Formats: sequence, C-alpha cells, structure tokens
Amino acid sequence: MKLPYHHLVLLAMTMSFATQAARADDLSIWKLPEAPIPANNPQSQAKIALGKQLAFDTRLSKNDALSCASCHVSSTGGGGLTPRAFGQVGELGRWAPTWDNSAYSTSLFWDGRAASLEQQTGALPGHMGPISSPAEMAVHVQEVVNRLNAIPGYRKEFQEAFGSPATPENLAQAIAAFERTLVATESPFQKYVRGDVQALSPAAKRGFAIFTGKGLCTICHTAPLMTDNQFHNIGVPQVGPLHEDLGRYEVTHKDDDKGKFKTPTLYNSGALVFYMHDGAFSTLRQVVDHYNAGGNSKAPNQDRLLMPLHLTEDEKSDLVAFLQSLTDERLNQVSRPELP
Repeated sequence: MKLPYHHLVLLAMTMSFATQAARADDLSIWKLPEAPIPANNPQSQAKIALGKQLAFDTRLSKNDALSCASCHVSSTGGGGLTPRAFGQVGELGRWAPTWDNSAYSTSLFWDGRAASLEQQTGALPGHMGPISSPAEMAVHVQEVVNRLNAIPGYRKEFQEAFGSPATPENLAQAIAAFERTLVATESPFQKYVRGDVQALSPAAKRGFAIFTGKGLCTICHTAPLMTDNQFHNIGVPQVGPLHEDLGRYEVTHKDDDKGKFKTPTLYNSGALVFYMHDGAFSTLRQVVDHYNAGGNSKAPNQDRLLMPLHLTEDEKSDLVAFLQSLTDERLNQVSRPELP
C-alpha cells in the first residue's frame, strides 16, 4: 500500500527525530570539517593573499565601480548591505548571500547555476558571474586580465602564485582560494561542539534543542554544514523589482523547481542585515516567525515539509539566541588589504 505524501513526510520526520535523540550527546556531528579543496586549485598563501586583494579591488569592474566585497560586506556577515544587490544597471532582483562558509557549497547562486567558486566568479570562459555579468561588474574578462598584467605589483603576485601572468583561469582560482578561507570555525557554537561547554549561553543551548527538535530546522539545515545544499520553496514573499522569480526552475526548467532557492548556510546569519533570496526579511525574528507560521500555505509550489510549529515567544527568542551563536566575529573583521 502506497502511503500519502504527507504521511511519508511525517514518518521521515519521526525517524529523523529518533536518530537525533539517539545522537543527542554526540555534538561531534556538528563539527565543521576541513574545507574541501579542488585538486586543480590547491591552496597557497601567495594565492590566498592575491585572491583577497582581487576580491576587494574595484578595478575588476566597469568604471572601477564595484568589487566582490561591495556586495559581500564582511562587517555584516559577508552578505549584502541592501535588500537586493546593486550593479551597473541599478537594483538587481536578489539579495547577495554571505560568502562565509561558501567553501562547502556544492553549487553557487540562489538558483545553483554555478558548480564551483571558480565558476561563480564569472571569470571562467562560458560561465556568467558577477565579473562578466552586464548587470553587475560588467566587464570583459580579458579586459580585466589585461589591466592586471599592466600593474607591476599584480604581475609579480600572479607570477609568485601561479608561475604565470594573470589569465581568466587563475583570476578565478585566486578569488576562490581566498573565499575558501572564510570558514566560521571560531563561532561560539563551533567552540561548543569542540568541548567548550561555556561557549553557549543557556538561551542558546535551549535554542539548539529547539533547532534540532520542535523547530524542524534540521530537515534542511543539516549537520555539519547547516545546509543540505538543496533547493526548497518556503513561501517567501516576492519583493523588489522582480514581479516573479522562479529560482531553480530557471536552471532546470522543471515545474517542480518553480520558486525553489538554495538552502543557505546559517553561519554568520546573526550578523546579516537581510535574509532570503530577495531580502524580504531584515531580522532573524522575522525569519523564525515565517517558519513558525508554516511559511505561506497559499504560495504556489511551497514545499509540503513546511507546517506551523507552534513555538512560544520564549522558544522563538531562544532559537534566535542559538542562531546568533553561529557568528564567527573574525569573519566580520576581514578588511580591505593594501592593493598594488
């Protein structure tokens, strides 16, 4: 006998909670692993330092107007300062998500159209991204490469990092190498899972219990990364200049993917000033309230995983306290280096 979908969901959730209860004392499952490094782009200090300079350099854009760090602002959790990012054409349709912990992403952008941090830059041939997008930084990549090779300091640093002048490929690799260092290993929660029982406040500890239990958060924000790296429609209100944003559907063209967006990491979310793909919310409490209400049952194609949570006001506050414990203050202090 085939069970109805909602019965299957409830069965899966019951099994998940049973597993979590059995492993309640095993905090090690939440310990962040070493960031995966692709074999064709090994880390080096020279490459990381070069990538950091490039990420903060507006000369990678048309009219020297924007850098990667213009939208990924370290002091606000590595995410955007405005509800939607701004580019050469003005306000865009989506909020710039945090670059913190992006090293663990198996796809990039809210719709997952890039398979790696290197592709995400937009510097690689055949891959549109911020550098090459006409709406964002709006330059031809070869023009950027020529600019960099005409700057003695950059020419020297590319030679040290790659043994060659700048190319589209090593431009992308350097920026990606820097981004892979932005990992929230020193957040209070990571200290807690490594054995520092004093790292979390009592409220945050209660919030963690809600996160892994009544709040149903771990259905999508799974251990150890706080994301399943999948795509979901959670009924977020569509705001901003776009009348409609079909999300993952624009990549797969599958009807089931309409309105689905990537599950973001929750690390450094306490420092963000906006949330969701379109910046619809500006506080963690608004995010919690949205989930507590079961999303928006009238939203087309909303995931049936969402349901009212019936959290009390105290439980909501504790859950927010836990989410705030995921912030690694070191990452909020990454600043613009001296540029060649």
